[in-house]
Amino acid sequence: MNTISPYLAEFLGTMIMVTIGCGVIATVELRRSKGHGDNFFTIAFGWGFAVAFGVYASHHYSGGHLNPAVSIGLAAYGEFEWAKVPGYIISQLLGAMAGATMVFLNYLPHWKATADHKIKLGVFATVPAIHNYFTNALSEIIGTFLLVFSALYVGVNFTPTLEGSALALDLNDVLKPLAFGFMVTVLVIGLGGQTGFALNPARDLGPRIMHALLPIHDKGRSRWFYAWVPVCAPIAGGMMGGSFFKLYYDGQFSIFQVISIALVLGVLAFGLWANTHMYRSKSAQIIPTAEDTEATAAAAATYVPTGKIPLVKKPAFWE
Repeated sequence: MNTISPYLAEFLGTMIMVTIGCGVIATVELRRSKGHGDNFFTIAFGWGFAVAFGVYASHHYSGGHLNPAVSIGLAAYGEFEWAKVPGYIISQLLGAMAGATMVFLNYLPHWKATADHKIKLGVFATVPAIHNYFTNALSEIIGTFLLVFSALYVGVNFTPTLEGSALALDLNDVLKPLAFGFMVTVLVIGLGGQTGFALNPARDLGPRIMHALLPIHDKGRSRWFYAWVPVCAPIAGGMMGGSFFKLYYDGQFSIFQVISIALVLGVLAFGLWANTHMYRSKSAQIIPTAEDTEATAAAAATYVPTGKIPLVKKPAFWE
């Protein structure tokens, strides 16, 4: 069998994952696509299988990380060399950029047919349903913690080999990528409704860079003000997942458990600060229905002030 560089394997695996995953979003969201108007479950299952086939393509050569948070989490657990982490991250980022470019080319006539800037960006990068830096970061931390923690116990459980006169089957190579893909699917369905779940800094940052660089028709902004969330939060959650698996499975304390907790608290604290000091899109506000809007307008037209001005309830610290 030909020996492939693990960095090339990470590049190719991530490219396959992003091409299929972002392609599924494009199929569902872009106007005049054959799949336009399908639902969130299609996207969740599409991303799950995208991850599975990306891992199948790279697992034998690189371990099939495809995700800086996974590489960092495995290094925090002690299963991966820290010296290889930078090279893996660069390969993953470049693979994600290449995959996003392929999606752009595949759906070339549909960018002009789609008017909504948010939908176009959403094909490439995550856009939160309700823009709240604190809760968005918390959701990404929880999801990536579960992703890395679960990936490690899947690896622990799939270790036997079946051997026969004409068969030598490594269940780790055969079943782990599929299990990992289904894990991503259920995480997106169960917890991804708030942010759409990046769970992966390269998956969001690489395509967001390409959204900014590619000549997409009337694409709008790339929303760089939000980009730190799907980069920093998954890294914090991934390191926590790997380091705490060491405590759970091996019963060993690690300095990375302390570092990961500090990193998580730092990201969440910055999210609280960002809610009051950084730009937030209108999705952070309660959007009234058409009926509420009409009723409010009618009431405003006939309003006569009487008595004291009512006090407005102070929002909670995370709002």
